Amino acid sequence: MILINLLLRVILFALAVVVVVLCLHVDVNILKNGLSETSFTEVVQESILFIIVLIHLVRARRDGAMRQCNVLIAGFFLAMLIRELDAVFDLIRHGSWVWFALFVSVASILYAVRDPARVARQLIAYTSTPSYGVMVSGLLTILIFSRLFGMSMLWQSILQEGYVRIVKNMVEEGVELFGYILCLGASVNLLGGKRSS
Repeated sequence: MILINLLLRVILFALAVVVVVLCLHVDVNILKNGLSETSFTEVVQESILFIIVLIHLVRARRDGAMRQCNVLIAGFFLAMLIRELDAVFDLIRHGSWVWFALFVSVASILYAVRDPARVARQLIAYTSTPSYGVMVSGLLTILIFSRLFGMSMLWQSILQEGYVRIVKNMVEEGVELFGYILCLGASVNLLGGKRSS
């Protein structure tokens, strides 16, 4: 049974990787939108972030032993979601997403640090879960690798006169979506964890 469960997880992760390429295909070949702020890929990224936030809020409610840790994770990903939705927040005022993300970040940190020793124990416990490595890999992919690999200077050097911004955008958004899928996988994996009070 363990092998079947492992095989199913591998198949699900493989299908999730295929989703990345399908999203890019839909944007470039079907919608022909050049991966704008309202592209299918962006909407999928935002949906994944929303699901991650919900998973960790549910975990915070159900698992008292890991509540503060899950609130911190939910707050972090909610701030990322707010950043991804910057075009929506720009309707209020250009750059206003920063204040909303800052509010969410401060609120989740203040909630968590009411008992610093407890949150420290929870964060240490989280680092020993299988989800931790996948989550860190996803975050490194989103926050560092996608930015470095998507640098215009790199793609201008590679493609020279053939440089087209859509190529750079496609690579950067595809890598970013892959990172979000890793983070989603790490979060979903926690749903199978036992509850505590």
